[in-house]
Amino acid sequence: MYAIFRKEITGFFSSLTGYVVIIVFLLVNSMFMWVLPGEWNIFDSGYAGLDTLFILSPWIFMFLVPAVTMRMIAEEKRLGTIELIFSRPISEREIVYGKYLASVALVLIALLPGLIYYISVYQLGATPGNLDIGGTIGAFIGLFFLAAVYASAGILASSLTDNQVIAFIIAVTICFMMFIGFDSFAYLPGLKKVDEVVIRLGINEHYKSISRGVIDIRDIAYFLAVIAIFNEITVFKLQSHKWNLRKLEAKNWIRLIVSFSVIIIVTSACSLIRLRADLTEDNRYTLSTPTKTILSGFKNDIYIQVYLDGEIPIPLKRLKRSVREMLDEFRITSGRRIDYEFINPSEGRDEKQRNAQYQNLANKGLTPINLQAGDAEGGSTRKIIFPGMIVNYNGIEVPVNFLKNNPSIPYEQNILHSVEGLEYEMIQTISTLSSDTVYKVAFLEGHGEMPEIETADITWNLAKYFTVDRGTIGGKSGILDSYSAVVIAGPEEEFSEADKLVLDQYIMNGGKVVWIFEEVSVNSDSLALGETVGLYRPLNLEDQLFRYGARVNPSIIQDLDCMVIRLKVATGGTNPQLVPAPWVYYPKLHPSQNHPITRSINKVKGEFVNYIDTVGLDRNIKKTVLLSTSELAKTLNPPVMISLREAELIADEKTYNKPYLPVAVLLEGIFPSAFKNRMISGITDDKNLVVRNESINTKMIVIADADIIRNEVRRSGMQAAPVPLGQDKYTGEIFGNRDFLVNCLNYLVDDKGILELRSRELKMRLLNTVKVKSEKLKWQLINVGGPVILVILAGLVYGYMRRRKYAK
Repeated sequence: MYAIFRKEITGFFSSLTGYVVIIVFLLVNSMFMWVLPGEWNIFDSGYAGLDTLFILSPWIFMFLVPAVTMRMIAEEKRLGTIELIFSRPISEREIVYGKYLASVALVLIALLPGLIYYISVYQLGATPGNLDIGGTIGAFIGLFFLAAVYASAGILASSLTDNQVIAFIIAVTICFMMFIGFDSFAYLPGLKKVDEVVIRLGINEHYKSISRGVIDIRDIAYFLAVIAIFNEITVFKLQSHKWNLRKLEAKNWIRLIVSFSVIIIVTSACSLIRLRADLTEDNRYTLSTPTKTILSGFKNDIYIQVYLDGEIPIPLKRLKRSVREMLDEFRITSGRRIDYEFINPSEGRDEKQRNAQYQNLANKGLTPINLQAGDAEGGSTRKIIFPGMIVNYNGIEVPVNFLKNNPSIPYEQNILHSVEGLEYEMIQTISTLSSDTVYKVAFLEGHGEMPEIETADITWNLAKYFTVDRGTIGGKSGILDSYSAVVIAGPEEEFSEADKLVLDQYIMNGGKVVWIFEEVSVNSDSLALGETVGLYRPLNLEDQLFRYGARVNPSIIQDLDCMVIRLKVATGGTNPQLVPAPWVYYPKLHPSQNHPITRSINKVKGEFVNYIDTVGLDRNIKKTVLLSTSELAKTLNPPVMISLREAELIADEKTYNKPYLPVAVLLEGIFPSAFKNRMISGITDDKNLVVRNESINTKMIVIADADIIRNEVRRSGMQAAPVPLGQDKYTGEIFGNRDFLVNCLNYLVDDKGILELRSRELKMRLLNTVKVKSEKLKWQLINVGGPVILVILAGLVYGYMRRRKYAK
C-alpha cells in the first residue's frame, strides 16, 4: 500500500497539472479573502478570524478534490497499467486505500501554504494573536474530514470510468449531492415526515458544527462511515474484474453487505454517545445547563421566523451567522424539535406591500432600524430591517429583538453584545412559551399609583412572560400569595399600616417586590408654564424599607450626563425657535456591567430622580447597585424651585461633586420583618394571622425614580396610545428603561438561572484598523502572492532534487 501511496504522490508532482490545481485553489481562496470586496473579505469584515476560509472551502474543495482524484484509477485503466497492478502481490483494498490516502495527503499539502492566512490574521489583530486558536484548530479538523469524504467520493468516481473528465464530473456531482443535495431533498412534500433524517444523511449538517470548532463524536462517526462506504464500494468495483465465477460474485456481494451493516451499526451506536468538545476559547457554542434542560423538555415543535436577511451590512451578516449557529445548537439539543427560516421582509414586494409588511412586523413587536445603504449609482437609499425573530409555539407568536443598539458604544461592541445575549433572549422566550406554569405579576393600586395607560408599554412587554394583574391590597392578608412578584409603580399617597403588613408578610414568605417611588413630588406639567416646585412627600414606607436595608433620600439629583429638551428661544425680535438644551434634572442613568440584569443594556432615562442609601450591616442581605448617576452629579433638597431658565445657564462642573449616586439597588437574602415585636391587633382584622419575623431567602429591587416606568402617551382626540417606554420624544432614541424593568422581573421570578446567561462574555476579536488602512496592499500581496510563490519554490526544489537523483 505504501508503494501505491508513494507512486501517486510522486506522479502528481512530476506533472505540471498538480501545481496548477494547487495554485488555482490558493488563488481563488486568496482573492475572496483578501481582494474582492464583500462579506467574505477579511478586511471588510473587520474581525480577526478565518471564517471565510471554512465557509468557502467546501465549495472550492468540490472542484479541487475531484481534480486531484480523477486520474487515480481512470488513468490506470486508460493506459492499461491497472492490469499490471493487479498482477502484483497486492489486494484491491490496498490499492484503493493507498490511492485514497495519497489523495488526502495531496489535499492537505494544498492547504499548507494557506498557513500564511493564519499568520497574517494573527499579526493583523487589534492585539497581535487576538485569534481564537482553539476554534481555528477545530475548524481545520472539520476541513480535513470534509476533504477526506470528497477524496473517497473522487476515488469511487475514478473507478467507474477510464476517462478523467467523466470521472471529474461524476465526482463533482457526488460531492455536490452529498454536501447540499440532501438538504434540498428534505423539502420535497413526500419527505416532510422524515426530513430530519434526510438532512442528517448529508455532509453539510455535520460540517456546519465541526467547522465552528465543535468536535462531536457523532459527526466524526458520520464522516468515517461515509469514507468507509465509498471506499468499500470502490474495492467492490475493482474486485469485479475477477468475477468469472457466479459463486465468487455472490461471495463479494455478501461481503459488501456485511461491511455496510457493520459500518451502519457502529455509526448508529456512536450516534447514541453524547461526547462533544467545544474548542473555542470562550466556549461560545456550549449551551448552559438551564438551556439544555429547557430544550430537552419540549412536548411540541417550535417554528421560528428570523427577519434578518437580504441586503444588510457586513456586521449584521455576522450577527445573522451567529443567530443561525445558535439556532442550530438549539435544534440539535432539542432533538430536532426546533425549525427555523430566515426571511427577507422586503423581497418580492412593491412599496405598498413592503410598508404593510413592515407595519405588520412592528405590530407583532419587532423593532425596526433604519439604515442608509449605497446604491449602484453612487447615491444612497434608506433600508428598514428587523433584526429579530417571531417564535411560534402552539399557535402563539412572541417577538424576540436580539440586536443591541446602544449609541454610546461602537457598532462592533453592539454586535458583540447582541451575540453574547442571543442564548438568553431566545431561551427566555422559548421557556415561557413551553412552560406549564405561567407566573403572575401584580401592579398595586390604591395609593395613587400610575394609571394603566402610563404603564401600558411595560405591561404589554411583561405579558410575554407573565400574567399581569392590577388591583388593591385593601389590608387583606394573603391576597398577594398567588403572585410571584409585585410592582409598586409611582405611588403618590401614603400606605396604611394594614397594607404595609400585607406587603411585609408577603416578603417574609418569599415574595418579591419592585419598589418604584420618589420621596420628592415634582409636577412636570407645571413646567409648561416655565417653572415648578419640588416638595417633600413621604409615603410611610421609610421605616419598612429601612428594616430591609435601603433608604430613598428625599433629594433631587442633577447630572451633567443628561437628556436634552427643546426650549423656545427668540433673539433680535425674530420668531421663537426650538433650541436643544441639556436638562440636568433628566439624568441618563448608568447600568452596572457586572450584573446580569443590567449588563449590555442602554443607559436608562430618568426624570427628577432621587437617590438611595444602603443602610444596616445585616450580613444576611446582599446589596447590589444596578443603576447610578455619572461622576458629575449633585443633589438638591426640597423645597426647591425648578425653572426652565436653568437650561440656559452654563453648569459649573466644580459643584457637581457627588459621583455615582445609586438610583436602583438589588437586595437579596433573608430580611427581618418590619413588624417584628409589634402589636398587630389594631392593624389587621385577621385574628389568625401569625406574623413571621424573618423571611425565607428572597429578593427585592428598590428604584428611586417613579418616572422610570412611565411611558409617554400620545393623544389624538379621544384616543390615547402609549409611546414605547424609554423613547426620547425629540430624538426617537430608545433608552434601556424597558429592558431594565423586564430584566428586573425576570431576575426576581427566575427559578431556572436563565438570567445568569446575560453575564456571558465573549472576547472581541477585531482587526487593527490603523494597520489595515496603512498596510492593506502589503498584506494583500503577501496573501495572494505568498502561497503561490511557496508552491512554485517547492516545485523547483522538488524538480531539482529529482533531476539530481536520476542524473546519478
